[in-house]
Amino acid sequence: MATPAVPGPLLIGTENAASVALMAQLLVRSLAAKQRTAGTEAFGEAWQAALGAGEAAAKPAYAGTLWASLGGGGDAPAAADLAGEVADLLAPEVSVVSAAGVDGSLMWVVTEATALTGITTLDTIAQWSRGKVAAVPELVVSRADGLPGLKAAYGAGFTVSKTESPRERAAALTTGRAAIAAFRRSEYSGTGLFELADTNKIELPDPAVILVSSKLVDAEPDVVLAMQALAAKLSTGPLLEFQAKLAGGASADDVLEAWLKSEGLA
Repeated sequence: MATPAVPGPLLIGTENAASVALMAQLLVRSLAAKQRTAGTEAFGEAWQAALGAGEAAAKPAYAGTLWASLGGGGDAPAAADLAGEVADLLAPEVSVVSAAGVDGSLMWVVTEATALTGITTLDTIAQWSRGKVAAVPELVVSRADGLPGLKAAYGAGFTVSKTESPRERAAALTTGRAAIAAFRRSEYSGTGLFELADTNKIELPDPAVILVSSKLVDAEPDVVLAMQALAAKLSTGPLLEFQAKLAGGASADDVLEAWLKSEGLA
């Protein structure tokens, strides 16, 4: 009798964003606990094709960002509806697992020293912003709650410094190279920073999701169940704690494995 073929390693899509990379690593480790080998790979803009073809098994992402990039029309859906809306846009090749405990919406922050000068809400930045630098990731350049929203709703006129790394954005603030910076709520921004109140409510919901190849759903439903179990446990707080510990020099293996065990996922 022929020996059954051992399935090859699964590929989990990832990207440079720290929170997405951590979620991808958690997927790899939680699957290892189920005796299923997986690794990460960045697919760039080809992620949808890779998932549809089954070349990638899954990829963490943010539903609001996806909805906008996939051409969702009209007003942005409520946070509770975003996963379903994205699933409709991606079906049937890609399934969507909600990880709504992770809040990836944008916040705008300054240093506590700046806040003490009276800059505590976004409606105080119009004149103050002139000639000042905003450190932002690429996604903020065109989003309705990004730089266009700041200009339209608050009259802001910052000079833009595109900075993908959240640690570098935080450093730009604390060293005075930038006056304001944008972060996802799931990105660690360090200490000594102050979130500006969004009085005009331009912030858009952006909960996390795990995109899963429909081919994997058919071929390995137990693996998908393990991904769903992880998604149900994921939340913003632990992701921020992981990033803070890693920034302090802790080992990713130790930090992530300890959390997975504490949640019964490893």
